[in-house]
Amino acid sequence: MTMNPREKNYRMPAEWEKHACCWMQWPHNNPEFNSYAEISTWSHFDIEKGRIAWANVANAISNFEQVKMIVHPDNIVNASKLLNKRIEILNFKNDDAWARDSGAIFLLNKEKKLGGVDWEFNGWGKFSPYDSDNKIAKFMIENVNATYFKNDMILEGGSIHVDGEGTLLTTEQCLLNKNRNSNLSKDEIEQNLKEYLGVNTVIWLKHGTDAGTDGHVDNVACFVKPGTVMALSCSDKNDPFYEKINENLEILKTSIDDNSRRLEVIELEMSYKRLIPDDDEPSSYINFYIANNGIVMPTFDDKKADSNAKAVIQSAFPDRKIVAINGIDILMGGGNIHCITQQQPKSKKK
Repeated sequence: MTMNPREKNYRMPAEWEKHACCWMQWPHNNPEFNSYAEISTWSHFDIEKGRIAWANVANAISNFEQVKMIVHPDNIVNASKLLNKRIEILNFKNDDAWARDSGAIFLLNKEKKLGGVDWEFNGWGKFSPYDSDNKIAKFMIENVNATYFKNDMILEGGSIHVDGEGTLLTTEQCLLNKNRNSNLSKDEIEQNLKEYLGVNTVIWLKHGTDAGTDGHVDNVACFVKPGTVMALSCSDKNDPFYEKINENLEILKTSIDDNSRRLEVIELEMSYKRLIPDDDEPSSYINFYIANNGIVMPTFDDKKADSNAKAVIQSAFPDRKIVAINGIDILMGGGNIHCITQQQPKSKKK
């Protein structure tokens, strides 16, 4: 009988633990891709502006750690012009550009040996084609010679956050959505998370804020250190997300983590500028990437809110350099900096 990762003492490390590299996927203009016509959030995405934004993020992260960029064969020349020479370009077919969701989730065992989980990916239950993206996780794991684990449950990396010490955050809106794992109960989904990510406690928030992913948690809350969560806040009672965001905050403030700590919650006020035409999705500063010795965060041409967000994030990470990058052109595609990145923890060679 095949042993699961937890039985082999593997766990998903926290994002602030040391990285070997960051994985990304280059935006591919797939003529068969129907996503942008289906949801207004995605219909305003300009792929050329998007590629510049992806490059800005990759180039910034490369100042802190190695970046591996998966690039469709048709886009090698284009990517090479925009990415700096430190970035490793890997030739592999992709459908879309959200490495957090279609990529592998990497693990470490007690000996610091690397493992990776290949979950099923179904285009967030609504976008197609996704056949190439569903092969990317295995490619990543094989590329770095990590121990391979396969789980047939559908899971995107943006739908979870972990503290590396046994606690996981997620949302009911996403993981219990019938377009993901309608054959599994909440308890069965939770058991898969525990067995394949090495966690013991799952904290279920109710809602996310975006329709495209059905409410990924990485837009509303993330761990910033053991026992501490940074969460999106909303003080405007007239905002359409006021009740949902504050319900999440109440859950977090009353939650106990796997080490019997009541969570400390750092509130990060959202930007109230609605940037996507005909869409009320808020611009979330929570969607940042924790790199080695740095943070790469999005801004939204909202001077006061951008400045406040940078200050709050800096206070949570006093020893890391904050790099702010305009995230509007990424937002137009349906996510932000955390969504387009996936960390690989530093490991010992086999």
